[in-house]
Amino acid sequence: MLAFAGFPQGEVFVDVGVDSANVELGKPFEVRAEMDVPPGWHVYHPEQDRANGIPVSIAVDGADAIGPVSCDTQPKVHRDQIGGHVSETLWVFGSPEFTLPVVVEGPIGFRTIEVEVRWQLCDESVCLPPESKFFSIDLDVLPSASGAEASESFEVKVAAPSVQSATEELQSLSLLAFLLLAVGGGLFALAMPCTYPMIPITISFFTKQAEKRGGSVLPLSLAYGGGIIGIFILIGVAVGPLILAFATHPVTNLVIGILFLVFAFVLFGVLTLNPPRFLMTAAGRANAQGGYFGVFLMGATLVVTSFTCTAPFVGNILALAATGGGLARAALGMGVFGLTMAIPFVFLSLAPGRIQRLPQSGQWMDTLKVTLGFIELAAALKFISNADVVLGWKALSRETFLFLWAAIMLATAFYLFGFFRGRSKEPRPGRLQTTSAVMFLGFAGYCGYGWSGQPMDFVMTAIIPNYSNSSELAAQHEIVVDDYEAARAKALRQEKYLLVNFTGHT
Repeated sequence: MLAFAGFPQGEVFVDVGVDSANVELGKPFEVRAEMDVPPGWHVYHPEQDRANGIPVSIAVDGADAIGPVSCDTQPKVHRDQIGGHVSETLWVFGSPEFTLPVVVEGPIGFRTIEVEVRWQLCDESVCLPPESKFFSIDLDVLPSASGAEASESFEVKVAAPSVQSATEELQSLSLLAFLLLAVGGGLFALAMPCTYPMIPITISFFTKQAEKRGGSVLPLSLAYGGGIIGIFILIGVAVGPLILAFATHPVTNLVIGILFLVFAFVLFGVLTLNPPRFLMTAAGRANAQGGYFGVFLMGATLVVTSFTCTAPFVGNILALAATGGGLARAALGMGVFGLTMAIPFVFLSLAPGRIQRLPQSGQWMDTLKVTLGFIELAAALKFISNADVVLGWKALSRETFLFLWAAIMLATAFYLFGFFRGRSKEPRPGRLQTTSAVMFLGFAGYCGYGWSGQPMDFVMTAIIPNYSNSSELAAQHEIVVDDYEAARAKALRQEKYLLVNFTGHT
């Protein structure tokens, strides 16, 4: 019997069963609940004081509990000091097993018992609402005289754990999502207009090399692709530490937010990013060189000439690596980004004639750029919000943030519908563009739904600021800031629960 409950960082797997489906009348046996807790999260030990956290509990309907719930994992004692009060909580990590001794009374025969497992999942800054899962276990209650013999004839085995633990699954999922973003960034960068000038340069260079080498350019083509990947990895290794070292600092978040604003204006066409002239001059010599050195310069030429378009995507990848990994992840993300950029050009270097099959640049490219510019604008607000929370500016509350995101998504939808671009001079939006506009319009409505004070999904809850300037919220809940003892005294006088919110920053 296997069930699971989904959470933002993954899944809590709960496996409930008994050693044998054959139980003796009046003889104790154990109901077992095995749990895989996501990395970085914990549940509370059964001996935890309910005043400070909700412990793991097992309740059985159809059998009588004859003892408390026990855990095979030693808990970590965590102490919090709030004012002059010190509270202790018992945290359990990893893959603990919880057991409850029970006994069944008559009548004998087949029956089903219902088991409820209840827990609360927390990390160091937030606790999710308590969760319960229900299971049914089929038993054959035997007379005590024949129970031992019968128990050897029938056994229900608890499912063996999978080869890949829940922790590994969560880590691989997180890494996979990051790499998919790197691939997506590479694909979008390939569609940008500043990448297209490298197509004829690549064709010309490898056509000359093929003439010199009798048509054998495969080693050079592979070296060309490897050079592109290597240069992007070098960028990640060189720039990554500057971001990673101060990833959670408010100034870093503010700088990244400003850079995202710059990237947005670049994609809007308001600003132009040009690399230094000496780099362009050095890269331009690649076409006059031959052999592997010339191939390396060709790769550098691609990276330099496409800088205007790739900078926003490179900045995004490094920022995501800074907030969710380390230098190795930054290098890996840049490598995947470079690989995505390199594959089409390696393909062209092997088969120059296939250039005719590439889509021509046009209005679709400008539409894609501007749409990505709106997305960059929304991303900039997230990083500026991180700095706002830490520095205490109170400029981007939950309501303000969601209002601005709704406005950005609404503007994106209107742009894709063609309201901002001179309808008479341009063709009507195609099916894909119209579908995208409807999706942005729907997301704008969802942001408006959250702006009205309604709860949002766990992804948006993690993105939006964790404070509100709403007077309605203050009217519903009496809030005491940085004074635990005073808040506890008020809660006791009013006979209400006390919610302690440990505000996170970045």
